[in-house]
Amino acid sequence: MQIKKNIPYYFIAVGLFILLKFGFKLADNNDLIFLLKPTDKLVGFLTGSHSIYLSDSGYYHEHLNIIIDKSCSGFNFWILCFLLFTYLTVKHIDKTLSKILTIPTALIGAYLLTIFVNTSRIFASIAVQTQTKSIFMNQQHIVHEAIGIITNLTFLILAYVLIEKLLIHKRYNAKFA
Repeated sequence: MQIKKNIPYYFIAVGLFILLKFGFKLADNNDLIFLLKPTDKLVGFLTGSHSIYLSDSGYYHEHLNIIIDKSCSGFNFWILCFLLFTYLTVKHIDKTLSKILTIPTALIGAYLLTIFVNTSRIFASIAVQTQTKSIFMNQQHIVHEAIGIITNLTFLILAYVLIEKLLIHKRYNAKFA
């Protein structure tokens, strides 16, 4: 019976996911500045590098010879996290108002995690590619993509496990409070 009560919330989340996914196809660097700018600032802080923003290219770090652009925005990670957070939270909440608030809360929580994960992914990519340039001279794009896949998948799994455990623990303690 609980699953039937949750279906409208899941439909809303999936509908928003689809709308955002279509919007991403039409978006450019300027439209994704909400993801790119904080990521760029944190990457700059961690590396000591300063960037310049070029609307057609993204954030260019001359010292590192990298560009943080639409493809590096973490948008797909953000909307996947949003779905994950929404699904887990709605599954473990009983009150209607709390379920309604899950959607904006999941968007914000996923956004914050995305900035952290995206910064970590770019920083790891810079560090690994610096160390492997001589070994994988013509294969740096594969190294870059592999780091992205490993980082994003690892954090998605960790987020799922952590949130699931926290929500189960909260629900269990609420029954005995």
